[in-house]
Amino acid sequence: MNSKRPVRRVVALTATVLLLATACGAGDDAAPDPASAASPTATEQSTPLETPTATGQPTPAATSAATEVPTAVEVAPVQVVGQPLGPIGDSPDADPAFRQPVPALNGTAIDGSPLEWIPGERPAAIVFLAHWCPACQAEVAELTEWLAEGNNLPEGVDLLSVVTLVDSGRDNYPPSQWLADEGWPFPVLVDSADNEVAVAFGQAGTPFWVLVFGDGTLALRGSGRIPPEGLAELFDQLLAPGDG
Repeated sequence: MNSKRPVRRVVALTATVLLLATACGAGDDAAPDPASAASPTATEQSTPLETPTATGQPTPAATSAATEVPTAVEVAPVQVVGQPLGPIGDSPDADPAFRQPVPALNGTAIDGSPLEWIPGERPAAIVFLAHWCPACQAEVAELTEWLAEGNNLPEGVDLLSVVTLVDSGRDNYPPSQWLADEGWPFPVLVDSADNEVAVAFGQAGTPFWVLVFGDGTLALRGSGRIPPEGLAELFDQLLAPGDG
């Protein structure tokens, strides 16, 4: 009966922390429509990629052979299980997909290992990143530095990142090297060549944030940077009693 109070708090908070900086999606940094953008096929790097794992975050599924060493990929096939969320509309505060079940994802981590994410196991945040987007580059650098300084996000919320809109002809390619150089500590799912994950989640501009209640339904989504302190506060709100 009291579940709506935390929902309103999360919505109000998002208005203050989301869209901190202009998302990539206009002018020279325009993000192509995820449904029509052409991306290269999966590309293998010459050397294995080692990606750090954040404590308390979901980790890629174990490979079948312990002796196999994953090799970095930039795009790969992905299975979206469930109903797509559809377009976000004019405002995150009036999202037509609010409280809609969020689809599950089954694909490949950026290090080449299998990665499956199932909503409803606990609250989650998903951030969609484009390697060529200056706002995404700033978001990754700021959060990574904040964590390196000894700060921590509240435990109990998973953070999954999705690399999408990959384009080998644009700056900062390949995304696997970019995130490895930054020391990005969160699991990274690579989108398909047709950007199926971005389409399913209604991604508009990057970085694009999706917040998911503990019951697996949509809490909020929107494009723009979120400062680390604001992200930590959003995590607290997702963990508040009655949020799903």
